[in-house]
Amino acid sequence: MKQKNLLICVSGLTPQIVTETLFCLTFKEKIKIDEVYVLTTKRGRDVILGKDTAPATPKTSLKSEIKSMCELYKIKPPRFEENNEHIIVAKEESIELPDIRSDKDNILFPNKVCEFLRIKSSDPNNVLYCSITGGRKSMSVHLANALSIFARENDRLLHVLTKEEHEFKGFYPKSKKEIDDLELADIPFVRLRPILTAEIKDPDLLKSNFDDIVRFTQAQLKILAPSTKMIIDIERRELRFGNDSVILEPMEFLFYYYFVESKERGKGNISIYEFCSDETRIRFNELREEFFPMRDRDDRRLTKRFNDNFFLQKRSKVNKKLDQLFDDAEVADFFKINVNRKWGDSTYYIKATKDSFIIK
Repeated sequence: MKQKNLLICVSGLTPQIVTETLFCLTFKEKIKIDEVYVLTTKRGRDVILGKDTAPATPKTSLKSEIKSMCELYKIKPPRFEENNEHIIVAKEESIELPDIRSDKDNILFPNKVCEFLRIKSSDPNNVLYCSITGGRKSMSVHLANALSIFARENDRLLHVLTKEEHEFKGFYPKSKKEIDDLELADIPFVRLRPILTAEIKDPDLLKSNFDDIVRFTQAQLKILAPSTKMIIDIERRELRFGNDSVILEPMEFLFYYYFVESKERGKGNISIYEFCSDETRIRFNELREEFFPMRDRDDRRLTKRFNDNFFLQKRSKVNKKLDQLFDDAEVADFFKINVNRKWGDSTYYIKATKDSFIIK
C-alpha cells in the first residue's frame, strides 16, 4: 500500500500552529501531508471551528484557513474534517475535557493521546509527523512521551518557530519575510518501541492506560540492564538477581528450570495438559539424573506423579520464593510463572526473554 503522511498536532487556543507546521512540511520540505489530526480540549475544538467567543481567539475555522493556504501556495490540501475523527477530544464517559489543569485531566488526556498514537502507528504505511508547538506545555509533554513509546524509525517530533512579531497574526505566512522567519525544528527523542514490539500487540497492553504503559516500559528497561539478569546456579539450586538469592527445593528448581529451558527452545506457553504429559515427565527424569544424581528415590517417584495439583503447588511455591528475590513487584512479575487465562485452555509462561537468564 501507498505511504500516508499524517500530521498530528496538539492545540489549545492557537490553531495557527497547525497551518504553520503544515506549511513548513509541504512548502519548505516538499512533503505531501495526506491527513491532519488535532488533539485538543472541548474549548480547543470550539477555537478550531472558529466558534470560541473570546476576543483573542480566531473567528475563522482551521479547515477554511488550510484551504486558503493550499490555494494560495498551490499545495494539495490534506484531508481534515470537522468531526471527531480529525478533532480528537479526551472524554470521561460522555463528558468532554474542557481544559488540562488538574491531576485528573493529566490522566485522561495522555490516555487519549496514547490510544490515538497506538492506533495510527500500528499501520506500517503511516508516517507520523507530530507537532508539540500548540496547547499547554503538559499537552506537548504527553504527545512527546507517547511518541517515544510508539514511534517507528521514520516518525518525527516537530516544533515550529517564528519571530515574535509574526506570532498569531495569521494562520500562515503571506510574505517572503514571514516565510523566511518560519522554521521547523526536529526534536530528537528516544524510541522505545523496539523493546516493546511484542507487547504492543498484546491485547492486555492495548487496553492499558498511559500510566500502566509507562510502568511497564520502565520495568522492561530494568530487565534489559546487564546487571539485572537472573542467574540460575544448577549446582546450588539457587536463583540470583543482583545481590539477592533464593534456594529452591530440587523439584521446585527443576520445575522453574523446565520453563526457562522451554523458552530457550522457543516454546513460550505451556498448558497443564502439556506439562503433565509423558514427554515432560521423561524430561524431568533426565534433568534430575543430570543435575541431582545422588538424590534419594523420593524425588524420582515424584516425577511420576505429574498431575494438576503437582503443577499448581510447584508454581505457587516457586513464585512465592521469587517474590523474596525482588524489591520491585513489576520486575518480579517478568520472572515469575504467569498465566494466560482462557477457559479450558489456560497456558503458563515467563515474560522475561531468554536473554534475561544466565545458566551456570
